[in-house]
Amino acid sequence: MNKYLNRIQYYFKNSYGMDKLSLHLYAAGFVFCLFRRSATFGFVCIVYSTWRCLSRNKYRRNREREAYENFISPLVRWINKYKIQVGNNRYYKIFKCPNCSQKMRVPRHKGRVTITCRNCGTIFKGKS
Repeated sequence: MNKYLNRIQYYFKNSYGMDKLSLHLYAAGFVFCLFRRSATFGFVCIVYSTWRCLSRNKYRRNREREAYENFISPLVRWINKYKIQVGNNRYYKIFKCPNCSQKMRVPRHKGRVTITCRNCGTIFKGKS
């Protein structure tokens, strides 16, 4: 038994391994496999992800991973920005300057407040 495990370990010694792209492909593949019409595409995603993990061409796999991260990073930044914005909505109210459309943040539950725009100096009132 130990002899076979050593052979398997020797074969996979120089393989690329799991990374973020492979993990996301596995997850997408399993989700697509749940639906009848997209099961074939899900199976293709799982096979491709497995092939990437077992590949020995580390340079090409790194380039694929970097391209994927460059493609997905604007989406991740937008999601993080949205989560922060939603979290701050509990504590702050956003006002827009009627003159220059600059957004300003005012603490909630302060009643009627006078707001001065830092950009253009316009003074206006709002309820926080």
